[in-house]
Amino acid sequence: MIGGAMKLRSASAILLLALPLAAQLPAPNQAGVSAGHDVLRSKDVAEANRFWQSLGGQPVQFAGRLNLIKFPGVLILEIGNGPAQGKAAPNPAPPPAELAGSEGSSLDFIGFSVKDLKGSLEMWAKAGIEPLKGGSAKQVFLMSPDKIKVRVTEDKSLATPIAADTIKMMVPNVAEAQAWYAKNMGAEMIKRGNEMVAHIPGSDILFEQAKGPVAPSKGRAFDRIGLEVVNLEAFAKKLEDAGVKFDNPYRGKAKGMDAGFAVFQDPFGTLIELSEGLVAVK
Repeated sequence: MIGGAMKLRSASAILLLALPLAAQLPAPNQAGVSAGHDVLRSKDVAEANRFWQSLGGQPVQFAGRLNLIKFPGVLILEIGNGPAQGKAAPNPAPPPAELAGSEGSSLDFIGFSVKDLKGSLEMWAKAGIEPLKGGSAKQVFLMSPDKIKVRVTEDKSLATPIAADTIKMMVPNVAEAQAWYAKNMGAEMIKRGNEMVAHIPGSDILFEQAKGPVAPSKGRAFDRIGLEVVNLEAFAKKLEDAGVKFDNPYRGKAKGMDAGFAVFQDPFGTLIELSEGLVAVK
C-alpha cells in the first residue's frame, strides 16, 4: 500500500542520492529495437511519479516537455487520465476518470530486478510501500497507486541496485505471440531461469496463455509499452507493408522535439508506442 506523499517524497530524495543509474537506453538489437518509454496513465501523476522514484527511478526531462522516470533499461512516462484542460474545460473540472489496473488486460505486470531485495523492501517500507501477500525471499509483487502490478526479483549479479527486466503479456496463443515479436521486433527467444522470454534489450517480454478474454491495454493504467527504434520512418513503413494499422502514424519529428513517434496495437491487444530519439535521454 502507499503511504503519505511526504513519506514518498523523502524516500525518493534518499534514493536519488544513493543509487547510481545507467545513463541511457540500451543499444538496439539487430532489428534496431530496444526498450523505450512505457506510457502509464494516472489519476494523480505526481503521486505516481513519487512511487516510481521511491523504487529507485530518476526523474529526467526530455526536450523540456516530457517528464520521464528513468530506470536502467527503460523510461516511464506517466500521463494524466482526466479531461483535457484549456479554454473549453469546465470550471471546476470533473475528477479524473476511473482507471482499470493492469490485471485483466493484455499487460499484466511490469517487472524489475534488484540487487538486494531485503534491503530494497526495507527502503520502500519507509515510503509506505509494502509487498503483496504471497511473496518469497527472492521475488515479490507490489501494486502502484493506479493498480499496476509490479514484479520485483532479486538478482545479485545486477550491476545497478535496480533495473527493468520483464513485461508480462497475456495472449491467446503464446507461440503466435513469440513468432510475431521475433519477426517484427527482432526479439530473441531465450530461457531465463524457468521462463521462456522474448528478449529485447532493456526489458524482456514474458508471454502467458490467457485463460479467457483479456481487455486491450489502451486506456488502462498500463496503457502501452514503448520501443525505441533506429530509423523509425523506414521501420514504420515496413510494419505498414506487413499489414499493421497505426493509431498514430509516423509524421516526422514531433513539434519542438528531436524525436519521432508512432503508435499501433499489436495483434494481441497491447498498444505499442515506437520512438526514435529518446536514446538521447541522459
